[in-house]
Amino acid sequence: MKKKLQIIGCLIVLVAMITGTGCKRQLDDYYVDPDKTTNPSIEKLFSSILENNRVRPQYYDMRTMTFLVTGAFAQTSILFNSENRYQQNMDYTEKFWNDFYTPSNQSNDPGAYNTGNGIMAQYRTMQRLFNLLPIDERDNFRIFMYAGRALLLDQTAQMIDLYGDIPFTEAGSLNVTSTIANAKFQDQKELYDTVLTGLKDVSNWLAAATLNTNAAASFATQDYLLGGSIDKWRRFVNSLRFRYLMRVSNVPDFEARVKTELQEILSNPIQYPLIDGAGVGDNYNPANTDVILYQYTNYTNTLSAAFTEVSAQAAPDYLLNTVMKPVNDPRIPFMFEKNVVKVGDVFVPNAEYRAMPNTYGNSQQSDSLKYYAIWDSTIYVYNNKLPGIYMSAPEVNFLKAEAFERWGLSGGTAQGSYELAVRQAIAFIYFLYNTNSTKYEALTQPSTATVDAFMQNAAIAYTGTTEEKQEKILTQKWLHFNILQSRQAWAEYRRTKYPKLNVPVAPTVGFELPPKRLLYPTSEVAYNTSYADVKAKDTRDTKVFWDVKE
Repeated sequence: MKKKLQIIGCLIVLVAMITGTGCKRQLDDYYVDPDKTTNPSIEKLFSSILENNRVRPQYYDMRTMTFLVTGAFAQTSILFNSENRYQQNMDYTEKFWNDFYTPSNQSNDPGAYNTGNGIMAQYRTMQRLFNLLPIDERDNFRIFMYAGRALLLDQTAQMIDLYGDIPFTEAGSLNVTSTIANAKFQDQKELYDTVLTGLKDVSNWLAAATLNTNAAASFATQDYLLGGSIDKWRRFVNSLRFRYLMRVSNVPDFEARVKTELQEILSNPIQYPLIDGAGVGDNYNPANTDVILYQYTNYTNTLSAAFTEVSAQAAPDYLLNTVMKPVNDPRIPFMFEKNVVKVGDVFVPNAEYRAMPNTYGNSQQSDSLKYYAIWDSTIYVYNNKLPGIYMSAPEVNFLKAEAFERWGLSGGTAQGSYELAVRQAIAFIYFLYNTNSTKYEALTQPSTATVDAFMQNAAIAYTGTTEEKQEKILTQKWLHFNILQSRQAWAEYRRTKYPKLNVPVAPTVGFELPPKRLLYPTSEVAYNTSYADVKAKDTRDTKVFWDVKE
């Protein structure tokens, strides 16, 4: 792993523009003279785009977004039963918004808080530099532009999933065109079309690409995510296409397109390969196939503070008590600990894995924590090597299973894809367990016989009506996302309405239930004159356009 690249100060010039201030005084405050900073380069900016602590699990994002917002609303982390449990913390979500548009990781400390990579600003800088290149030099850098574009489109889709309409095309225009203007909000449906079309363009370009010697060597050096492998980038981009095609698949305007494009992908694995684990189940190794963002080699922090500061170490009620425990899921001892109670001078483990009911009040939750299961120390709480996940084979195979079951597409079967995904999801947890060299409990990988028996459980086996099968697919995918991909879990829960969560009603008027989307940051409301165009939509009960199922 390369030492963390520092994001150049000249990118801060984009802050005022992108957040929509259009105010010269604020622009002057943020502007750093490029002549006084290190000159940026396309390849190093690309490496900085990969460097995303909103993907990699670190203190700030887990503490402020996963445990209090997306994970809580999706119930892949504990639901805190305070009176304002469903009320968005505007400071935390504003920092998340800003970290998409402008870089904040200016520190040499790999564990620095609030470290977003400002992918929009950095990609706009890459565009400017690429456009300044002589024509005969551009082939040396084109691969960086296409791979960077895929990463930008992925994060853009996730922003739409959270907020709906967002600034995109005009965001960062100062750095590209030297034009100061408010970045207009764009229609979310049109932007999703931009994402899907753009990812297909990248896929097709990669399929035909032949890198020259300079480009191949430079890309292999700077691409620490996938080692410069064009094959892996192709699989990653096509898997992103699959994810976001399914995200809009319930929308009437998109469904026909979704079916056509998915069938094209599934029917032509040579042209459109996927991250699917090559059909390997119990022995699948995510390190070989998946898109994983590892921690720095010199990173020593863990998530213990993030968990304990808000009692987020408690196991989620529905996840453990309703989904996993009744079927004796073999992942339970890897994902959770029984916790211990002090009896006299002795700490005694609780008798069983049992999550605290989410009906408990806030003080009752605090007082009762020791009697209930908590997240596992080896994988989650004290693991300084816990990686981030861009894309995994289990997710892709769950997506395949849903598509096959819904539309009868050719290229595989729903049952085969579902069963493969569940087996891979179990192997994935064992992979995470092994990322930590310190094992707080010695566990062995679930055997094929154990997994076989688990797969035969009536609640897991691929039997029942179409609706029952879909519920199994989507619930197991939600389980696989858990706290490490909480944004995906919340988006898919809103899209599919699975799993069938128990959602306690909060007493605060106007905040009785979780929101359908996040509210725009106060900085956008205050400074971006284009906010007037979306003000009527800026309510917590306005659904994102793909959220059409009741």
